[in-house]
Amino acid sequence: MNENPSVNQAGREASVVTPEHVMLRFQTAGLGSRAAAQLIDSVILLLVNLTVFIAIGIVLFGKEESFFLDTDNYAVAIVILLFFVLNFGYFLFLEAFWSGQTVGKKWMGIRVIRDNGQPITFLSSTIRNLFRIVDNLPSGYFLGALVSFFHPRDKRIGDLVAGTIVVVESGGRTSLFQKRKAQKQGAVSAEPLVLTEQQKQALTREDWQLLSAFITRQSSLAEAKKLELAENIARLLQKKLEYSEEQARQEAPIVFLQRLYRTLQSEWSLGK
Repeated sequence: MNENPSVNQAGREASVVTPEHVMLRFQTAGLGSRAAAQLIDSVILLLVNLTVFIAIGIVLFGKEESFFLDTDNYAVAIVILLFFVLNFGYFLFLEAFWSGQTVGKKWMGIRVIRDNGQPITFLSSTIRNLFRIVDNLPSGYFLGALVSFFHPRDKRIGDLVAGTIVVVESGGRTSLFQKRKAQKQGAVSAEPLVLTEQQKQALTREDWQLLSAFITRQSSLAEAKKLELAENIARLLQKKLEYSEEQARQEAPIVFLQRLYRTLQSEWSLGK
């Protein structure tokens, strides 16, 4: 996708125009959903930290010699480093390798993407999470929340530096249930298309991202808008697959996209 974003400040809406001139609109996640996601993640981290702390305590206090009096022992530094990596890595690695989501974000139906609409990268995830230290000043994410409140795209400082944005996915909090409903309606049960290796290679990662964005967000679109987008995207992808006009007319655009998504999902989902 090429970056061509616009922002509707009143509606907290961001839009991205793809190279194929298809506009994707994203509703930015506000303070409420982000705070709730952060609370869920904090509870998870608290439980994990307590478990690790207790396990380390049992090991250390089980020793005969005094751990804290042994000046040659580097275990204190290792323990501190362990907790830093655990708490920092939780956000970094989940967002980088779980399509821009942590457990809290997934539960609240929001995810982190780049400003151009593409998935978050490891580098951008690293940058935005390093700046959690700044956003947390003076405490309780006060500075980050303040910046996010006044920014038209609900960005905190980490998002501004990393070039990322947190968006609502298919209706926010209910998205998990909407996805299951969509799957029951055919998004997952649809029979996959049979494609040749040449046809698969004709589709790029940008094509997959466009297809994936439509499939995962179709439940939040108005019916007329969903049909219009489906026709445009199906026409584009069918052209790349060298479909004849007769082949293109054989099934509805939405069904075609669902079947194509099913075919490509296993190959592209890890990089989504």
